[in-house]
Amino acid sequence: MSDNRILNKIKKLLALAKSTNPHEAANALRMAQKLMQENSLSQTDIELLEIQMESVRDVNQAQSIPTWSAMPAKAVADAFGLDVIRGRFNAFGCYVMQFVGPAERVEIGSYCYMVLGRKLVKARAEFLKSLNKRLKKTSKIARVNLFAIGWIKGVMAQVEKLVPNEKEQALIQQFQEREFGELTTTKTRHAKATARDQDAGWAGYQQGRQVQLNAGVSGAEQGKLEHKI
Repeated sequence: MSDNRILNKIKKLLALAKSTNPHEAANALRMAQKLMQENSLSQTDIELLEIQMESVRDVNQAQSIPTWSAMPAKAVADAFGLDVIRGRFNAFGCYVMQFVGPAERVEIGSYCYMVLGRKLVKARAEFLKSLNKRLKKTSKIARVNLFAIGWIKGVMAQVEKLVPNEKEQALIQQFQEREFGELTTTKTRHAKATARDQDAGWAGYQQGRQVQLNAGVSGAEQGKLEHKI
């Protein structure tokens, strides 16, 4: 029997151990404890089953990640109480954003990142088309990047952060240490801009305010991503 199958079986037995039937509860607890002893498993090993990781293709595939393309992942992580790690999926050689946290929130958060990323890339491309064709390339890049940063800030201004409780935080940390070992912090590339370029950031902010990213109501992790009309 594989480790995960054993862990899942123990998890089910521990759930049965809460049964209102005393005999059934005692029997389930005894079987769970026996399996844990036989396989040298702790309660933490069982609890870590609640923590999952979902990988989503990064919206930007540059090795040195610009600030604007790192921000959507941070916005989603804040909204759903998750951690996010940028990594490389070697099978295809593409960069991915890896969301880590309680299984149900990871599933919703990773989906929202995909949708949010597509919306941002589309809005950025449309803003680029609207710029004066006679502008220097450096000015265009600065303005379109500031627009994207403003756009995400507009989204984030509406997000109420979901902070994981202490137990969740500890489990997420243990999961990451188990999967990745020691992690390093990546620095993002900031947009170089002049005072004349700053209006682009405000335009992006105003547009981003029209996008809603919700983590659910009263603890219900039913996230949604929609565009206001």
